Amino acid sequence: MISSPPYPLRHEGPALVVGNAFCMADDLAAARAIFGDVPVIAVNGAAREVKAFALFSAHVSRFMEYGYEWIGHQRNLFGPGFTVHGARERPNMPWINYWWGAMPGGGGSAWGARKVAAFMGFNPVILCGCPLVPGCYAGFRPGMAMADPAVVEPYRREVEADVDWHDGAYSMSGATREILGLWPGMGV
Repeated sequence: MISSPPYPLRHEGPALVVGNAFCMADDLAAARAIFGDVPVIAVNGAAREVKAFALFSAHVSRFMEYGYEWIGHQRNLFGPGFTVHGARERPNMPWINYWWGAMPGGGGSAWGARKVAAFMGFNPVILCGCPLVPGCYAGFRPGMAMADPAVVEPYRREVEADVDWHDGAYSMSGATREILGLWPGMGV
């Protein structure tokens, strides 16, 4: 898939897609112990938790929306030097650097970020803080919708069914680890 405007770089090697779930810090520490300081794509509220070279969301209005302001969190906590990526192009959102179109297969923003990482050339892609199990957000923030099994379970089923994207994707925890597995050689 080509973004709009076209993404100008072709990356290689591993990348971490970092979500905002309760397990984010442990997952990230474990992944960095294996892969080192590789590029990070922060998903949604993970923008306030980890320095990233790219931010991604399917909820693009929240990048600038009061109370979320994910771009502001990333810039204020970690400085400039990141790009902002969204799904399903919308008008009047100049804060999005690259639009990647609809993410077929569903699975939520983290699964969309996994696909964007592949489009950018990264392989493997390791999900951290993306367990797709009900719970709180990182930093003990209330999980809101993601604490509701009725919200989380459809995303899990969509990731499980989207088998064309399983190859080259791994997860550090939760239901996504059960579906995708750990990086080979990590053990249980």
